[in-house]
Amino acid sequence: MGTAGARFMVMKQVAASGGLYLQEGETRLAMDPGPGAVVQYARQHVDLTRLDGILLSHRHLDHCGDVNVMIEGMTEGGFRPRGTLFCPSDALDDDPVVLRYLRHFPRCLIRLQPQTRYRLGDLCFTTTRRHVHGVETYGFLFGTSGDGDRPVLGWVTDSKYYEGIAEDHRAEVMLIHTVLARSRPELPHLGLDDAERIIAEARPRLAVITHFGTTVWRAHPQEVADQLSQRTGVEVRAARDGMSIEL
Repeated sequence: MGTAGARFMVMKQVAASGGLYLQEGETRLAMDPGPGAVVQYARQHVDLTRLDGILLSHRHLDHCGDVNVMIEGMTEGGFRPRGTLFCPSDALDDDPVVLRYLRHFPRCLIRLQPQTRYRLGDLCFTTTRRHVHGVETYGFLFGTSGDGDRPVLGWVTDSKYYEGIAEDHRAEVMLIHTVLARSRPELPHLGLDDAERIIAEARPRLAVITHFGTTVWRAHPQEVADQLSQRTGVEVRAARDGMSIEL
């Protein structure tokens, strides 16, 4: 639903910032609905009233800007309480991003914990350990592959690189948030150099870079992905707004 990462890409809407949408069987999950998510869902003809859940990796606005209107959509303005909201505790407590008046609209409100397994209908997912970021943030592993060896999808959300990040998210397909062209010690975000280390170590069948900052965008994401493929020997793609992947 969008590939923009960090504030400048979002402010200018150089790329959309609608987050991700995942469907497994009859279960529909909206993930990190940033500013404009409701518009992107309408453009992709995804009916918000059929959502089963909303998942926030963390409370920064590029990941949660439309969470309240998405909750209203899922519950038909609160007249049909349904669905589940999964989010870190600090999205609800001090300086909350989820408005109090609509917290009873979903049937369930779940505060995420590290390295914990959750189920939503046909979907199972597990949180990673807490990421190195400015607020409470988690990555996620979804499903299991046919042989049960590793999850189907690993979602590497915003984080500074840490030892073990590749293993924490190892999966058949990995989505990696690459905000920076090159990592910087003072910024808790992944650079393309970090993404290369993660891909080389985890060796997924497919890696998808997304959530681009301005410097990555200017470097032309697909060209960067092609270079990563050549250097790592792993298929790497750059996400596009509206892109779909069959897992």
